[in-house]
Amino acid sequence: MKGLELALRCAGRGWWVHPLRPGSKRPAGNCGRCRPPTPGGPPPCGFPDLGASGCGCLAAGRWCHGVRAATTDPDLIRRWWRGRDFAVGVATGPSGLLVVDLDDHHHPLPERELVLPGIDLAAVPEADRVRTGVDVLELLCRMRRAESLLHAPPTLTVRTPGRGIHLWYRTDCARFIQGSGRLGWQIDVRAGWSTAVAPTTSIPAGCYQVTGPVTEPSRLPRWLSLELARVGLRGRGPAEPPPPRIRLPRPAARHRPHDAAAYAAAALRREAETVAGARSGRNDAINRAGFRLGQLVGAGLLELDEVHQTLTDAAAIAGVEPGEAHAQSTLRRALQAGMRSPRTTPSPGARP
Repeated sequence: MKGLELALRCAGRGWWVHPLRPGSKRPAGNCGRCRPPTPGGPPPCGFPDLGASGCGCLAAGRWCHGVRAATTDPDLIRRWWRGRDFAVGVATGPSGLLVVDLDDHHHPLPERELVLPGIDLAAVPEADRVRTGVDVLELLCRMRRAESLLHAPPTLTVRTPGRGIHLWYRTDCARFIQGSGRLGWQIDVRAGWSTAVAPTTSIPAGCYQVTGPVTEPSRLPRWLSLELARVGLRGRGPAEPPPPRIRLPRPAARHRPHDAAAYAAAALRREAETVAGARSGRNDAINRAGFRLGQLVGAGLLELDEVHQTLTDAAAIAGVEPGEAHAQSTLRRALQAGMRSPRTTPSPGARP
């Protein structure tokens, strides 16, 4: 299944998706700030974490920062995937999902206390015979006198290209965090701000193939939820949605030449990104953006109400309350001042 089709299908199930690099499990970067200045170094924007210093990708509705950019908006998904060979990542926390990732790596067996952390296996000879994440999970089920999670409850099960297994579960608003090896050796828990590769995704190494007749995640078993809490993977409060992003309106004057409409759209995006990324001098940023876009409103290239709402949304992302009187007054005055000095329509090829 192609990436766009798969991404739209996942979004239709209520799963938040974001692009992965073609043939990879890693999130796709977007802007120049997402690229490390030196090999192996951290990108200036903090990619793929949210600790972005000046990256406007999220606010403007562009893919960046992995799970933080996830969306269910079909228009945004079509724009991201069209013409690109992205794989599909599913944001577990925002989607209300938790994935138990059972690895099959050829690693030496660790000390017994690391096979099932926090569980005394001194008198359990089976602990010396585990080799994979499946073995460890089966051992955990036996220690807790629970049925094998490979069979009960029946849930969406995916065989990975690396011979591992992904067990998908619904968390029903409970909040969990990701963790590697904390539940058990060769067991990763993908939850919270974590990504799982969408079922049926194909990469050069193989396909994330659904196995068995069940195609929907079942509810996370209560006993497993308690185990996750025991090892510190149960969070407090409900799952967090991805950060808000600005919804940019289309330029108003569709009857005008394409170059003028594109110029206005680029200017709107740029000014909204600047306001959304402001961490100091936010009123000054609002004032400058309002004046510049007001000039385009006066020229008939943008609609006043849409520009006002876009800059209000951008300011909210920067931390300004939408109803904050001083900021709203600044914005209104700036827009009106710009409208009194409309910007002339740019010549073809001009940059905003």
